[in-house]
Amino acid sequence: MKNFNSYRQEFNKYRATYILAALTLGVWLSQFLANGAQAVKPINLFRFGALFGPDIIYNPTHLWRLVTPIFVHIGWEHFLLNFFTLIFIGRQIEGIFGSQRFFAIYLFAGIYGNIASFFFEPYSLSAGASTSLFGIFSAMAMLGYLTKNPSFQVVGKQFAVLIFANLVINLFQTDVGITGHIGGALGGILLAAPFSPKLFAHKISRSKKISFLAIFIVSAVWMIVMAFKG
Repeated sequence: MKNFNSYRQEFNKYRATYILAALTLGVWLSQFLANGAQAVKPINLFRFGALFGPDIIYNPTHLWRLVTPIFVHIGWEHFLLNFFTLIFIGRQIEGIFGSQRFFAIYLFAGIYGNIASFFFEPYSLSAGASTSLFGIFSAMAMLGYLTKNPSFQVVGKQFAVLIFANLVINLFQTDVGITGHIGGALGGILLAAPFSPKLFAHKISRSKKISFLAIFIVSAVWMIVMAFKG
C-alpha cells in the first residue's frame, strides 16, 4: 500500500508528464501492432498522422496533422530519446510551471513547430515530440529573462545552451527537421509569459502576457494561411 501511495503521489505531482508519456508510448506501440516491421515506412507514418503538407493543402479538414505528429515517431532511437527526455526533464519543468500550464506549453509549442514545418518545408514528411520538447526547454529558458529571478536565470541559461547545442547537432543530421525544432523553440518562448507559473505570474505584466499570446496566435495563423496560398 505504501508503494502504491508513493506511485500515486508521484503521478499526481507530474500528472501532465506521465499522461503525455503514456500517449506517446501508446501511439508508438500502436504503430507496431498495426504495421509490424513496416511501421516506420513513410506510407505508414503518414497513415498514423505524420505531418505532410500536400495532404493538408488538398484536404484542409486535415489540419489535425499539425497536432498528431507530436505523438508519432520514426524509429526506436527517435522514440526512446524523446520519451525519456520527456519523463526526466519534463517532470522538472512541470514542477515549476504546474501541470496545466506545462501541458499547454508542450502541446501548443509542438503545434507551432509543426506549423513552421508546414510553412517552410511543406513537402517533407515529419513527426516526433521534438517540437514540443524544444518548446518546454525554451519556455524554461525564457522564464529566467521574464522574472529576473537569479535561480531561474541560471537554469534558463543552461536550457538555452541545451537548445543551441541540439540545433547545432541538427545541422549535421540530414534526417532531422530543424525547422520544426526552431519553430517549437520559438513557440515556447512566446508561451512562457501567458502560461507563466502562478508563483511568478505577478512579475510579468498583463500587457506582456497578452502581447506574447497575440504574436503566437497571429504568426501561427499567418503561416497556415500563407502555406495554403503558396
